[in-house]
Amino acid sequence: RVLTPHLGAHTADSVARHLCAKHELLGEAPQEPEKIRHLQDTIRRGLVAFVGPEKAEQLARSCFES
Repeated sequence: RVLTPHLGAHTADSVARHLCAKHELLGEAPQEPEKIRHLQDTIRRGLVAFVGPEKAEQLARSCFES
């Protein structure tokens, strides 16, 4: 939901699924904080080209807020 306005629904969903699989963050079980931080940084770096560095940082953080 956080990325959809910036990437479109299909792209945001595809990116989220791909990155979660790549970082081995699958299922509903609690996840390791280090893996979450690494995924957040990957998302941030990927978004810079679309929204700039400041907004990319904000969006990457927002992806993991409840």
